Amino acid sequence: MQVITSITLTVLHDGQFWVGIFEHADEGRYGACRVVFGAVEPADVELLEFVVRRWATLSFDMAADPSATADAVLSHANPKRRQREARKLVERAGVGTKAQQA
Repeated sequence: MQVITSITLTVLHDGQFWVGIFEHADEGRYGACRVVFGAVEPADVELLEFVVRRWATLSFDMAADPSATADAVLSHANPKRRQREARKLVERAGVGTKAQQA
């Protein structure tokens, strides 16, 4: 029996803080976890230390098969309905920065 496990860490800057997205795939299940590192970009050594010390404490939201559930939701929805819902969300949230909205 072959067990395939995949672990990915993506570090990005969200405009204010450096954020790490941990992804964990194991035996057909997928989980993700978001960790905020702070305002200063973490060094490679700091990231490695974080993984070694805190990996066991991360809480992953595991899903059975993310592609199947996402495709099932999207394939059954009417494209016109999705377009209307997207338009409503944009109108409610507004487009652009606060200065552009003023």
